[in-house]
Amino acid sequence: MDANTNKIQKMIERALTDGRLSSQEDEEIKAAIRSDHQVTREEMKLYRELQQQIFEGEILIDD
Repeated sequence: MDANTNKIQKMIERALTDGRLSSQEDEEIKAAIRSDHQVTREEMKLYRELQQQIFEGEILIDD
């Protein structure tokens, strides 16, 4: 896992400590994914896993 992917994983973990994801946290995660102008498979996998947790109701979305 490269440094940017590791950073994104830590951002997601921090954002989800309360079981909720704010729109600001979501935007910050997406910005970090795009920050190096190269989206890797690992980064997309992390974001898809986050989306799946939201879809399954494991994570709530805050506005």
